[in-house]
Amino acid sequence: MTNFNFEPDDNNWDSSPNETSWSESQWRHYLRGTDKDSARFLSIYNSIKDKPNHLDEAASLMGWDNEDISLTDEINVSLDEEDASLDASNSPYTLHKHPVYVVTKALYSYLNHSWEHFIKDESAAIKSSECWALSKSLHLGEINILLSIQALDLGDYGLAICHIKNSLAELNTTLSMFNKINHADNEFLDAFISEQKIRLFDLRELWIRVMGDCRYECQRRNESDQD
Repeated sequence: MTNFNFEPDDNNWDSSPNETSWSESQWRHYLRGTDKDSARFLSIYNSIKDKPNHLDEAASLMGWDNEDISLTDEINVSLDEEDASLDASNSPYTLHKHPVYVVTKALYSYLNHSWEHFIKDESAAIKSSECWALSKSLHLGEINILLSIQALDLGDYGLAICHIKNSLAELNTTLSMFNKINHADNEFLDAFISEQKIRLFDLRELWIRVMGDCRYECQRRNESDQD
């Protein structure tokens, strides 16, 4: 099993997390907090990305392996001074705090911003169709993994695997497209592609881990049904 643990708790839904009624302002503060989580992970990740096992180390520095956060366990929201009006004991359960969500959001944020910076460079030789195709591939890779997290939350592990496979397919498409782009400065191009590949390979590693856990859970359920 992975450090990004999401072992299910089928009893979680008995205590309805939707009973919490927050105002728009409170939810806005909460979402700002999740943005901070992604920014914090990306900062940690960027500082150690050249080290061996940096993905696991980043997870450890975020405290995920110690807190054993799971997709279907209720997640406690960390509040800062700006969010003092929120009651931490009544924090609702959402997926925004889950490690797979945070990592995916953070690394795709980097990929999208890097790609935006690249295509604005006048030295980049990119057709509009190529620009659109790669941007679309980035979007589809991210949205499918987010849909897989939703499926996992509902206990639909087979559906989660399907979405993860879709994301992996789009990731391969993205890698292939990055390898075909051109730039007047070959040294700059090589450095750019290298940075993208580091993050794409880490996303692939994470998703394959999650898919392996999904398959394990599917097998466990099948064996339980046969007993």
